Amino acid sequence: MEGGFSIKLLFHLYLVLELAVFSPAGVWGLLDGQGPLLVLEPPPRLEFSNSTGGRLDCSARGSPKPTVHWLLIDGNPANSISGLRYQLPNGSLSFPAFSAAEFRPDVHRAIYRCVASNTLGRALSRDVRLRAVVMQDFSVGATGSSVTRGNMAVLRCVVPSFVRDFLSVTSWLQDQKFNIYPSSEGDGKFHMLPTGELIVLNVGNSDSYSTYQCRVTHRLSGETRVSTGVARITVTEARTVTLPQFTDRSVSIEARRDELVVLPCIAEGHPPPEYRWEVGGSPLPEPGDDQRYTTGGGGLFVLPRPRPHDSGRYLCVASNSAGSSRMEINLLVTSPLSARVSPALHTAALGQPAHFSCTAAGHPIVTLLWFKDGLPLSGPAVQTGMARELLRLPSVTRDDQGIYQCFVKNEQDVAQGTAELRLGDTPPQLVYRFIEQTIQPGPEVSLKCVASGNPTPNIKWTLDGFPLPRGDNRFYVGQYELMHGGDVISHVNITSVRVEDGGTYQCLASNRVGEVSHRARLNVYGTPYIRVMGEISAVAGETLRVTCPVAGYPIDNIKWYRGDRLLPINRRHLVFSNGTLVIEKVQSGVDGGSYRCEATNKHGNTARGTAQITVMVPPAITPFSFGELSAGERARVTCSVKRGDPPITIAWLKDARPLQNLGLHDDLDLTIQDNEEFSSVLGIRSVSSRHSGNYTCVARNPAQTVMYTAQLLVTVPPTWLIEPQSRAAKLGHQALLDCKVEGFPQPTVAWKKASGEKPGQYQDVLGHQLARLLPNGSLLIEAVAQEDEGHYMCEASNGIGVGLSAVVQLTVQAPVHFKVRSRKELVRRGSSALLRCQALGDLPISLSWRKEGSFVELQGRISIKNTSVPEGLVSELTIGAVRAEDGGIYTCFARNEFGHDQTAMHLLVQDAPAPPTDLAIQDCGSRRVTVAWVPPMLDGNSPIMRYLVRYNPIQDTWQGPSQEVTVDGGESKATLDELRPATTYGVRVVAENTLGPGAASQELRVQTDEEAPTGAPRRVTVEAVSSTQLAVSWEPPPEDRWNGILRGHYVGHRELGEVEGKHGYNFSEVPWLLDGKGQFRLDGLKKFCKYGLVVQAFNGRGSGPMSSEVVAQTLEDVPEASPRDVRCTALSSDKLQVSWQPPPESLVHGVIQGYRLLYEPVPMPVITSDQHDMLGPQTKMTTALTTVLHDLLKFTNYSVELLAFTRVGDGVKSRRNFCRTKEDVPGAPGGIKVLLETSDTALLTWLPPSNPNGVIVQYNVYVRVLEGTLQMDSRTVPHYSTSQLQYQLPGLKRSQIYEFWITASTRVGEGTSTPVARLRPSEKVSAGIASFGGLRRVSWRSDVRLECRAVGVPEPQRQWLVTDTPFNRLHPSRQARLAIATDGALLLSSAQRSDQGDYTCVVSNEHGRDHIIYHLLVQVSPAAPLLLVTGSSQHSLQLQWKLGDDGGSPVRGFVIHYKLEHGEWEETHVDGTRNTFTLSNLRCGTAYHVFITSYNDVGSGAPSPTLAVRTRGGIPAIPPPGDLLIVNSTAAMLRLDAWPDSGCPMLYYVVEYMGHRGLGSSGQAKDWVVGK
Repeated sequence: MEGGFSIKLLFHLYLVLELAVFSPAGVWGLLDGQGPLLVLEPPPRLEFSNSTGGRLDCSARGSPKPTVHWLLIDGNPANSISGLRYQLPNGSLSFPAFSAAEFRPDVHRAIYRCVASNTLGRALSRDVRLRAVVMQDFSVGATGSSVTRGNMAVLRCVVPSFVRDFLSVTSWLQDQKFNIYPSSEGDGKFHMLPTGELIVLNVGNSDSYSTYQCRVTHRLSGETRVSTGVARITVTEARTVTLPQFTDRSVSIEARRDELVVLPCIAEGHPPPEYRWEVGGSPLPEPGDDQRYTTGGGGLFVLPRPRPHDSGRYLCVASNSAGSSRMEINLLVTSPLSARVSPALHTAALGQPAHFSCTAAGHPIVTLLWFKDGLPLSGPAVQTGMARELLRLPSVTRDDQGIYQCFVKNEQDVAQGTAELRLGDTPPQLVYRFIEQTIQPGPEVSLKCVASGNPTPNIKWTLDGFPLPRGDNRFYVGQYELMHGGDVISHVNITSVRVEDGGTYQCLASNRVGEVSHRARLNVYGTPYIRVMGEISAVAGETLRVTCPVAGYPIDNIKWYRGDRLLPINRRHLVFSNGTLVIEKVQSGVDGGSYRCEATNKHGNTARGTAQITVMVPPAITPFSFGELSAGERARVTCSVKRGDPPITIAWLKDARPLQNLGLHDDLDLTIQDNEEFSSVLGIRSVSSRHSGNYTCVARNPAQTVMYTAQLLVTVPPTWLIEPQSRAAKLGHQALLDCKVEGFPQPTVAWKKASGEKPGQYQDVLGHQLARLLPNGSLLIEAVAQEDEGHYMCEASNGIGVGLSAVVQLTVQAPVHFKVRSRKELVRRGSSALLRCQALGDLPISLSWRKEGSFVELQGRISIKNTSVPEGLVSELTIGAVRAEDGGIYTCFARNEFGHDQTAMHLLVQDAPAPPTDLAIQDCGSRRVTVAWVPPMLDGNSPIMRYLVRYNPIQDTWQGPSQEVTVDGGESKATLDELRPATTYGVRVVAENTLGPGAASQELRVQTDEEAPTGAPRRVTVEAVSSTQLAVSWEPPPEDRWNGILRGHYVGHRELGEVEGKHGYNFSEVPWLLDGKGQFRLDGLKKFCKYGLVVQAFNGRGSGPMSSEVVAQTLEDVPEASPRDVRCTALSSDKLQVSWQPPPESLVHGVIQGYRLLYEPVPMPVITSDQHDMLGPQTKMTTALTTVLHDLLKFTNYSVELLAFTRVGDGVKSRRNFCRTKEDVPGAPGGIKVLLETSDTALLTWLPPSNPNGVIVQYNVYVRVLEGTLQMDSRTVPHYSTSQLQYQLPGLKRSQIYEFWITASTRVGEGTSTPVARLRPSEKVSAGIASFGGLRRVSWRSDVRLECRAVGVPEPQRQWLVTDTPFNRLHPSRQARLAIATDGALLLSSAQRSDQGDYTCVVSNEHGRDHIIYHLLVQVSPAAPLLLVTGSSQHSLQLQWKLGDDGGSPVRGFVIHYKLEHGEWEETHVDGTRNTFTLSNLRCGTAYHVFITSYNDVGSGAPSPTLAVRTRGGIPAIPPPGDLLIVNSTAAMLRLDAWPDSGCPMLYYVVEYMGHRGLGSSGQAKDWVVGK
């Protein structure tokens, strides 16, 4: 039940999906849909300032309505970020104003894309490069030029790089008065380029007197600024003939279409060169009226309205008598990009080919890319052509439908065109079919069919040709469409299958184009069962196929009967074994009636079913046609149904749509008359193009629906939708001439232009660079030129009739304008001035003159004359007997019907200059004075050529001859040299221009200054105080060479040696104490380093010469670094080779006297008596960088440390290196004993070698048997145990003598043997000890076991003696920690130093006695050292100590503990070989507590007594008042440098002072004022 319930829910869901997808509203919605199309696309670039913010707009149309969102260049969504970026509901992307701190590169300097999408596709906008600019303050500069007279000078505007992209140079300002603007022709003297440079032609000497400033405008903020500095031209004279020289040999220039471009060709030579231009290797013709270029003077090539075809390589040749030079200019003229994809809408059936073409315009086109639904396309489907690119789809699939876009790009621009591919009708195809099944009743069954096609097919199911059972909840039918691919999946699910469910199931997929089906049987085991067939309709004349709906399996036989007659009964009847009855060419009145089928199985079980067949005649339509029709004619057709059983209905379709839905049926021009039951008449009173199409008559009765279609084609001659009209367009603007027509077939449109002024001869206009024929037939001229004016004819034809044509006139309206926007006129005072302006443009033109904003008043001296010329109007303003007040800016205003313009002329009246003003001292020395002034406000409108600076000592009079200095007119200061120190001078300045000198300025008085000392200090001596200090003393220079009040001396020092040339002197200031001699101590110097020292005196004006350099060297010190790269290598079993490299030279601090090696065997963790021969630390000194350590313990690990030492002492030790001597054969075992254990058994014991020299791998026991002098036997017994050092030999014979000796073996080989031990067997077995005594070292508080193994017969008695005292007689306190083990060993717990001594074990029996002695040594921590302080300085203490008892173990190191009197303890570790140490970096004059401890392998010993010591120095002493104070009537000077420091550096001073007697006006004590 649970499974059935889940399947039921699932297919209810399928059914809902089926209804949603295949509802008529949904189908028509898809048919009428449109993919997204961008109607408002963002620009390729957006720049804005952070103070204004910005916005990107994007909108699209389509059905369903597209959604708009934004992406970053990496494909991630550009989500809203609070305060920085918002996506608005209308699809725009907004960037609000932000602060500089909120700037984010990933938001404000990123690439964005707008994406519009709906269910039919996805469209991308062009890439948008967004750049938000954080506004910053900026300044503008200007650079001048140095050029030979007669050549061209180039002045440039200098702007900061961070704002360069947003500034444009709008004009230049000459002499802060005259404006120079960009123009195509210039004024003959100045030519400002569109790129901002100012070209000055034919430079003369007078040009060097002018100043120039550039004016820039910020295109984001609109702010305008003038350069702070001025540019000048330096004019030089050529001395020889020189070849023209270019600054650049090759230049690349990029310009936009129709924007002024000037190609600069500027060479310098003498004589000034002449220029000519070549393009493509051919000389350019001289510019004339029909040429689009001009030469703007010199080497300037001007294109007022460049076009893309002007791009190319231009060659400029500059020539003079010395030869010629060439310069290459590569010009790229860009035009906006555009792209159009055709067809804009393409419908293709599945499997059919499709193609799109992309037509791109603009220049240059760098890349062209195809996208589908926002994703790039590539591969063989994309084919490139010269001016277009094709996209071919050889076989359209369902995935190919969508939005296709063509993107064209260059570095500056991006454009895109959009098209849509829709799928055409495709008949259904079954891509999956169910199979035949045979099953038992009870389980679940699922049958599935999958179909594809366009429109999406619908699938219906039948069982044996009949609908599936209704009302049976066991049957669930559902279908749904896949989201991708468009396939339809349909299921029939049957829960709990029964016998009656068996039969032939069929799925039928159909759409409006066709249908396809599949059938297969479902066999369910069981007895025969036939479902109800009911009434069956048959169509007369067609074949009827009826399948007996039999279930059960297996079925043996199926028969058909009509009445009681077994079929077939004629040749039109066919009965198949699967139960299918076929009646061919069904006849009305013959084949109708009741039919019965019977099904039987092998067991005789039979089932019967009856079907009632009714025969109907389907409709048949008599063919009809419209014939050939032209617009305006009548049409009438009759749809007649010539046969068919009623009821019959007739309807009309146009282009597969019901006629009444097209809006035509309601018009009077179209009627439908149903005169009788079996016919319908369609009439059109006056046909037109809108009536063209396919008309279908649909006849329908219960048997069948039939259709017949006829095509109506109405040929329509061209007619005007928008008739061309004459137009007027402004020069440089767009002109659009409409010519929109309709007709059938679609007319073609062509435009022509009259060759002359009147209509007559025409020529094609499509060759025009800027003329474009729009898809609707209109002619677009993007930038109208004067030559575009004239008559144009539009022709339209489609082969029907004579066609259409219309002649219109395009009038180009030329606004008034001036070629030159500004110029300058110079005139001497008293002469006449002529100001001339020529206005170009269509007449009538009105001209007026203004001066400084006011209309010019005509007087006797002033007159105006206007003259008409073919190009416009000329006006001349004449001023006679020019006065100074006539100077100023005169503006000529022009106006006509289409615009207005103005040009400015600056009239400059020339006169002698006014006197300079504001004389001031800019710099004053003892023998030199620099005087500055402000140039005269009135320069007489003539550049100031020079200034005359006149000066005399003040005691002299100006009546006599004065000294004079001449300064260039571009300067505003002068330097007077060779003056007398401390002398007052009077100075005056006179300005001079081309008209002569002007009046002198007011007098300026100036006094020369003191000079720096001119003598060097004397008797400079230097003494080394320590390794980091030098003491310097000197005498000052002679007093007559102080040149002022001596304030002090500078003591300079520099390091000598390799860095001598790399560093100058480091100076320290030493105040002068007026005591006749200077002293200073240099601290913090490098150790053992040579220094050069100088002393120089200084006063208020500076320092004098330095003394001769004195060389001194700091004292030697110990090295601060250890030797480097220490390596240790084993040479043999008793030799190690050690090598190293010296410490870094900079850290040696002296001369290395040698190297000290500290080496010792590495002790074992537990020290036993077997290691008593281990050596302690050893030392070796050498001067070489390698040495060999001899006589070492074999196969022993050594630690090696290394240090370098100078004459002062030892340096820093290297880190420990560990290496082991090589393995060797061992020494003889440490001892051997042979005892009788029984009368016939010998016990042999031995000790391991005291020098094993490796790892003992075995012992060799040698036995030799003698009888008398005859050797009876000899054997060698390997003994592999290295811990059980004993051997038993039984079977001894009393008549024989036995000799024993032992050797040990390592991996290297066998060592030396022990002495030979002899044994003669005896019946009496005397007492003996198999253990060995000797020295035994133990650690303090460790537990000790002393072995005493005894043999003998009878068993011996054992007694222990402690220092000759029997164990049982020991004092109880001594006996408390001693015990005797059961095996006879003596046990000592927690050994103390008092336990040291001899321990004797004595054994005896009736045949003899034996004893062994242990010498016990207890190792403890060392005793307290004796600590002494041997010296001190301001920052160090020298310590020395003496070691007492080392506790029986070598001392490994010392720990020095020290602290301030009230501070925390600090520690310093010192090696065990040292007995001196210096504590450094201590505080000056400070008390310290110090003690020392030592440690060995046992532990740390007792501390030494704590010493209280103090570093040298103390608190400052109190100086005598006479040495400290220098007092006058208003001030008191403290000579703090005279304050005694008591040996410690001064940190700061605190000065307290108050009024006299300490009382205020109220009689109260005043407060102290504290200064620091």
